[in-house]
Amino acid sequence: MHRGSARWAVLASAILTIASLFALPRFAATVVRAAIESESAADRDAFAAGGSPWSWRFRERDDVVAGRAFGAGRLEPAPGGLAFSATDGSAMEIGLPLTRPADVTRLDRLWLRAEASAPGNYAWVARETLSGPIRRAALGTLAAGKLPSFLRLDRLDWTDAAGRPAAPPTRAAMLRLEVRLPAAATFTLHEASLVAETGPIQSPVGALPSRLSAEGLLAWRDHARAADPLVTFGSETAAGPAQAGLPWLPPLVYLLVLGAFGGSVLRRHLRQPVVAASAARDLIDAGLVLVGPLWFIAGLGLSDRPDPIGVTMFMAGASYAFFLHATGVLPRWHWLGTWRAAGWPLLAVPAALCVVVFFGHAPSWPPLGRVAVYVGWALFQQWLMLAVVGALLERALPRPLALLLTALAFALLHTPNGLLMQLCFVAEFGWAWWYFHRRALLPVALAHALSAVLLQAGLAGGLLRSLEVSARFLG
Repeated sequence: MHRGSARWAVLASAILTIASLFALPRFAATVVRAAIESESAADRDAFAAGGSPWSWRFRERDDVVAGRAFGAGRLEPAPGGLAFSATDGSAMEIGLPLTRPADVTRLDRLWLRAEASAPGNYAWVARETLSGPIRRAALGTLAAGKLPSFLRLDRLDWTDAAGRPAAPPTRAAMLRLEVRLPAAATFTLHEASLVAETGPIQSPVGALPSRLSAEGLLAWRDHARAADPLVTFGSETAAGPAQAGLPWLPPLVYLLVLGAFGGSVLRRHLRQPVVAASAARDLIDAGLVLVGPLWFIAGLGLSDRPDPIGVTMFMAGASYAFFLHATGVLPRWHWLGTWRAAGWPLLAVPAALCVVVFFGHAPSWPPLGRVAVYVGWALFQQWLMLAVVGALLERALPRPLALLLTALAFALLHTPNGLLMQLCFVAEFGWAWWYFHRRALLPVALAHALSAVLLQAGLAGGLLRSLEVSARFLG
């Protein structure tokens, strides 16, 4: 590249880097605001239809708390529901997943569709807060067959842990059904919902302040819900049902495009194993690899139940990256490099430690198994970002611009966790700079994993809301 052009590339990249660093949290806040308002629109629709967001259809293990029964019960999927088999005749408890506390004063009726193969004793167990005292309401002995469909929670006889009479709960942060059946008898749970006896209700609508960060918006939402669990935000209306098959159109088009470009790569590889690199083709390949993971993460497809369409997109992009590696399209790289230079990426670890010391809290260390997962996941991410996307960009573009785009792509894979996106942008900028000079992957992956462990242990839950990304960050 001409010297003058190189200087302009460095200057333009520096300006864009600074602009990106400040733009990332605004982008994250925009995504979070849209997600909160979209969820609120769905909540309002549920209230208007006489239901509520606290509705459950039991089909898979994850549809109940911990994916199992607490106590003497064994869980097995059953047609149209979940079957719980009594193991020894003592009590088992089945937890209803509550992503946030429910107002059981206005949503005073519990609708339940369930049946049992034998007579049994039942009770509801609740806590108003997760650390609050237990309240229990015995239902007595119920006959075999279908259980009563509706219960008025405020009319049950509630007692405390010592068996003394207690006031009915006004909130429910924990709600479990206690079941006591003869050994080998089965209780089958199909659906449940908290609803208002008066029918459809109108939820209060709050406003989300402008110019708050992603973390600030979530804190505002949580504070408003603590005051009123039924509050919603914004004026957005829920999207109507999508036409059958239409949501699968993007992954279908993506797979067809990957197949077309992959076929051309394979034909070239079979004719001539070593092919001269093309800047345009490198940019296209880098973009094709990124589309799938970014669709999955930035589209909020990663949740406790990942979106199948997003998973398909992610797997397709990752598979194309492995295909490029297998066909020799990617620039060469190695694991370790020279030991004298391998320590430079690990400077991120003392940097993360300083952040924790000055801005964090007493560490809560993850188990060793979780650390091993961090290392493996970091290795995959850095291979995808540096050995695939970054290497293709660096071969096609001036290095400063390739550094910027690689760091930006890595940050966007942590949407909408605004502060984490900024930390990842800065870290990946340095790691990519070192990688482009050394082409060694393992030191970067170790630095990534160890830094993540430190931030998880000493910063998450404080200055950093969490290390979660995509829809998991919204919880």
